[in-house]
Amino acid sequence: PSNEVVLEVRGVSALNENGVLALDNVSFALRAGEILGVAGVAGNGQAELADVLTGMRRAATGNVLYLGKDATNASPRDVIRLGVGHIPEDRMGIGLVLDMSIAENLVLEVRTEPRFEKRYMVDDEQVHANARRLVQEYSIACGGVDAPARTLSGGNMQKLILAKVLSRSPKVIIAAQPTSGLDVGATEFITEKLREQRKLGVGILLISSDLNEVMSLSDRIACIFEGKIMGIVPGASAEMKQIGLMMGGIATS
Repeated sequence: PSNEVVLEVRGVSALNENGVLALDNVSFALRAGEILGVAGVAGNGQAELADVLTGMRRAATGNVLYLGKDATNASPRDVIRLGVGHIPEDRMGIGLVLDMSIAENLVLEVRTEPRFEKRYMVDDEQVHANARRLVQEYSIACGGVDAPARTLSGGNMQKLILAKVLSRSPKVIIAAQPTSGLDVGATEFITEKLREQRKLGVGILLISSDLNEVMSLSDRIACIFEGKIMGIVPGASAEMKQIGLMMGGIATS
């Protein structure tokens, strides 16, 4: 990791759908070329944290900065334009539009770019060429790029989301439960792609309930309990017992 901070969270608090405090004065910094894992038992604010950082939930207090620019309560579109990629926990409800084709899903976030427009209309030829390239590059098993996204298996849906996000060359990635429910092959593919992005200097916030995944991938690990960060420890020297205590609400030195 470099010393360049690509994401800074300063004293962020947020409410859940029931109006209850879900994030409580959360602060941390993510550097370029680093994977910062967020470990915690499900339901301790991880989903709300991902939502706030990607513009899908308002922060009640605090600030979110991407590459030094204030993005507090920015819209999802503005967050994307700042160079942020989002791998959401709900791949079918948020990550993809299931009734749209694979080709259409791959340009959802970049459709208005000049390379995909022709006389103010979608350039189908470029959209399809882009899809064929990414389907091959990400080994997406499908019946063709015109097939609806809903026809894909869970692993191939996640590969499709990954292709959509990484093809934009983001500077920051918010990855929420990126391997949840996937088979071994798809899990290895996704984790290897995340490692590749780290080598390219991308800052990755990895939010996962799989403690083994967090510990094996993360340069640093932040433990969250009832919406509070209980501590941040180096991944290389982190011990399962220490992480478990912090996940249970016990701060350790």
